[in-house]
Amino acid sequence: MTDWIKHDGGPQPVADDVWVELQGLHDPDPLWHAEAIRWEGRPFLYRVLNQHLIDAARLEGIRLGLEAAAKEADYAWANRRYVNVRRLDPATIAKEADQ
Repeated sequence: MTDWIKHDGGPQPVADDVWVELQGLHDPDPLWHAEAIRWEGRPFLYRVLNQHLIDAARLEGIRLGLEAAAKEADYAWANRRYVNVRRLDPATIAKEADQ
C-alpha cells in the first residue's frame, strides 16, 4: 500500500482498475475501483491499495523484456556485437524509468 497522495481535483491520475482508498471516507467499504470515483472538481487524499501488484507486474514485464533481449544478444554474439543483457536489473530499470 502506498502513502497518502494529494489529488488536486484534476483528472483521474490512475488507471480505471486500480483499487484506491479515500481518506476520510466513512463508508462501510472505503475501497473503490478508480473508475467509480468522481475525481475532477474536488481535492482529497487517496492511496493505491494494489500498488504492490502493479509494481510486481511491471517488474515481471521488464524481466521478460530483458529475457527476450538476452536471446537477441546471443544471436548478436556471432557478429562480435555483445551486450551483457543478463546483468541488467529490472528493479533498476523501473526506478530509472520513473525519474
